[in-house]
Amino acid sequence: MKNRFFPVIVLFFLVLSMELYASGRREEPEEADPVNPEYILCITAPDVSALPTDRQIMGNLVLSVLIENLEGIDYRFRSDEEVGFYQDYAWAKARNEAARNLALRRNERDLLLYRGDPSWRHRKNLKALEETIKRLEEEFAIIDAQAPLVEEKPVLMLSETNRAGNFPAAPEDGGENLFLNSQKADAFLSLSLSEYHGRTYLGLRMYTFHTNSFSFEDSVLFSSEDLLEGLDEIGSRLASTLTGTLPSMLLVHASPPDAMVLVDNKFAGIGTAEVFTHSPGEVEVEVRAENHVPSRFPLELNPGEAAEVSVSLTPLGFSVYSIEVPGSPGARVYLGNLYLGEAPLSLTLPRHRFSYVNVETPGLETATGIFVNDDLMRGRADFVRTDGGGQVSFQTRVPVSPEENRVERARRRFYRTYGVFWIVLPLSLLTAGVAANYILANNYVTAGAPFDGDYDKLHSDALKASNIQRWANVAWISGLSLSLFQAFRYLYVSRNDAEPNVRAAETRTEE
Repeated sequence: MKNRFFPVIVLFFLVLSMELYASGRREEPEEADPVNPEYILCITAPDVSALPTDRQIMGNLVLSVLIENLEGIDYRFRSDEEVGFYQDYAWAKARNEAARNLALRRNERDLLLYRGDPSWRHRKNLKALEETIKRLEEEFAIIDAQAPLVEEKPVLMLSETNRAGNFPAAPEDGGENLFLNSQKADAFLSLSLSEYHGRTYLGLRMYTFHTNSFSFEDSVLFSSEDLLEGLDEIGSRLASTLTGTLPSMLLVHASPPDAMVLVDNKFAGIGTAEVFTHSPGEVEVEVRAENHVPSRFPLELNPGEAAEVSVSLTPLGFSVYSIEVPGSPGARVYLGNLYLGEAPLSLTLPRHRFSYVNVETPGLETATGIFVNDDLMRGRADFVRTDGGGQVSFQTRVPVSPEENRVERARRRFYRTYGVFWIVLPLSLLTAGVAANYILANNYVTAGAPFDGDYDKLHSDALKASNIQRWANVAWISGLSLSLFQAFRYLYVSRNDAEPNVRAAETRTEE
């Protein structure tokens, strides 16, 4: 009997065993990366020549405040006009480059006639150039037919010169594009300060490459007392221009009043928090308070809109436990790694949270218990309800109940069965192969082949070999079936053993 389907079954079992520990996903085809993924701004050195000498230091102060206001801006929303400009620019550049390479190869092919090479070399070089020209023509056709993809939300960042702490002088009129090319920037911002009746006049001009002009001009007049207010005002208008969108505001009302509000893992306030952002989009709001279930949720901020959210945290319930260790007075009680005192001891633990209680006797005997919602989840402890409360009696040297280790037991059974299967499998194959030789020899003689030995003995050995082969097949099939059963049982038990996390109820209103 030939085991034709055995390799398929073994392959299926191997794949199944690997799936118990890891899973993957199919790789998706890569898409072409968009061009111009960054928007580079270069800030020039402030022009303070119109200020008195003793006040020219004001230029550095204004520059540092503006840069600080721009640090919170992450990206820019490109308009359709800007996207179209960069698309045409990148498309024309790619086509010109492809056309130049194609023209060079065609010119090289024409010059082959005047080189005077031997005919065999001429044919070889001509064939190579023809193949290269054909490939370049196909590439040019692809580039000419498909416009490049432009990043619509590029990362906004300062130029490499500014990041190094250097601020070049503003260019002369007419040299703006050359300056942008030298700085590898998409726009530059120039600042000028002058004195006006004891106050400081600040003028800002921003030149952008895609408009080929100064697309932003603004000014502010401030005194020494309202310096920060004036710079914040003009910085806000500059930020709106750089991001290409209107800013958003988020107002969070949290209950209880002492709750801490986090926005994108950054502290925003206590109780009530107001967040003003120049980068609308999805943010993550988190509210935390002591003895309350924390709340965490995403929120979409639209440009130019104010979102108001109210979050009421759910108070944690508490359970009271009495910890006693009969026969071992003075046992130390720990909540996790925190020492609480010596038994007997009363514990007040929050509901909806897992509490890990460890007890260590003076004889260094230990016991652990995991509690949640007035119940003992697992551990070496006896849980008894008394008068509406809980009494936990920790007993040392108490054997662990089989129910507590059902996952561990299922895992050990699976590994044990899995290991036995790979011992039975080769032995069964070897035995079945030896038995098959006797069966084939008997079939060969029965078909009329010449045989000088004892035919009855050969026939008797073949019958025994047939029985042995049958039992060998039963052995590995039984091992496979039992291994599959233990694998599925292990998955089922481990899945049902996990308890879901308890999430807090939250109320939100948006305006």
